[in-house]
Amino acid sequence: MPVRDLTSDDHVSYRRLSSGAFGGSPPDPEPRPFTPGEIPIGVDSSALPGGADGVIAAGARIRRDRITWGEGAEIACGGIGGLAVHPAHRGGGLFGELIMEILARCDAEGMPVSMLYPSNPSIYRRFGYQVVASLHSIIVPLLDLQQLPRVPGRRLVPVTEETMPRVRALYRELTAGDNAMLLREGPLFPEGLPSDGWSALLLVDDSGTDHGYVSWNRVPSSERGYGLQIHELLGRTREDRIALLGSLASWSTVLEHVCLRLRTDDPVLDVLPGAGSRPTPDPIPLLMMRVIDTAAALEARRAPAGLAGSFRLVVEDATVPAGICRAGGAWVVAAADGTISAEPTEDAGTADGGTVRLSIHAASLLLVGGRTIADARRLGLEVEADAEAGRLLDALLAGPRPSVLDAF
Repeated sequence: MPVRDLTSDDHVSYRRLSSGAFGGSPPDPEPRPFTPGEIPIGVDSSALPGGADGVIAAGARIRRDRITWGEGAEIACGGIGGLAVHPAHRGGGLFGELIMEILARCDAEGMPVSMLYPSNPSIYRRFGYQVVASLHSIIVPLLDLQQLPRVPGRRLVPVTEETMPRVRALYRELTAGDNAMLLREGPLFPEGLPSDGWSALLLVDDSGTDHGYVSWNRVPSSERGYGLQIHELLGRTREDRIALLGSLASWSTVLEHVCLRLRTDDPVLDVLPGAGSRPTPDPIPLLMMRVIDTAAALEARRAPAGLAGSFRLVVEDATVPAGICRAGGAWVVAAADGTISAEPTEDAGTADGGTVRLSIHAASLLLVGGRTIADARRLGLEVEADAEAGRLLDALLAGPRPSVLDAF
């Protein structure tokens, strides 16, 4: 079942497959290029028994994303979207064929990790993906926000085409210390204002310096129980977040509630007044990630200042055949002078600092950062670790838990 790159001539067929699987409008009947920054791949129905010409039997898109990675670092990431199999060809192994090609292509393209939002986590887990985070939203009564004090020295500025670059700069600055946040670079995130009714306000001080922003879409409140979908609320300081939350209270003349999308351990939760907020009734989206190249994923991180030592790391990846990617293997991992190195070694004996042995699922959880070996064990993931080596690995990978917001 040959997997090939899709071209503009395949766009209509792929969109027909995708809209049939996930819903959405029928595709434009005219061929057009795929989104720049994505690698579209697929399998022709005509190559399969009983297949038809002009039909894509299975397809997916690999996004060339970059994400934050630990303390001030970045890494390339293969974001997976639109993976679908035609109903006529399900149950024949095409899903696995596509996953194998995705992992191999991410490896070849220098993307040490991959991420996706699964509709069915179990089918991706079979291939080494691991749930690393969940995405939450809460419904906030505007009556609560009216309790917030006014913050002196701050004012609001409408976001326009001209001021949108300032929003992008604030996003990059204020999420740089997070794990797994998209950098939102072009061409996947083109310049200009987002569409579909998106609005935003900048928070500035008396000198015009930017301190944060809040963005939203107006939605029909009768259908959801809230009238504003707040996409992001980011501020430099606690007072800036109070000022931005307080600005939302002005909607109380026409609305009773807003829905606020949150990062993992979002600092905005620490400034919410009152106790009236509640989770939305919607399903909680999950984020899954997978290590593609263990050494590159480690070496992309920065070691905490003053941390030094070494240990043997063994990652066992039985979910895919050997050679598909470079997740499995054995390395001597060393930290010194703020850097991490991972040198291949034979899986035998012990290093000076001992050995840590991880399944691919444990590695995919831990290498993102913000979790410990104890967390992996609590989840029932396979971990064996000598005490000293385990402590060093936990110290290397300390930091905020992963958090992803997919768009402005």
